[in-house]
Amino acid sequence: MDPEAEEIFFELLLREIQGESIIFISLRFSTVRRTDQILSLRHGQIDEQGTHEELMQHNGRYAALFRMQARWYG
Repeated sequence: MDPEAEEIFFELLLREIQGESIIFISLRFSTVRRTDQILSLRHGQIDEQGTHEELMQHNGRYAALFRMQARWYG
């Protein structure tokens, strides 16, 4: 999806699922950081778990991958 379509999709999705849970799988960190809880998987196992802010403070693999992807956005 292009950024505009992605924004519309998530606004509609978040409006529709209020009070419900969904499992969303993404490799795009700009999408992942909008969630309430992140599970980072490595070799099929949960490697890290928390909010975006918690995982960035933990400074583990999630934070490293986030920074790696974010550097392309200046």
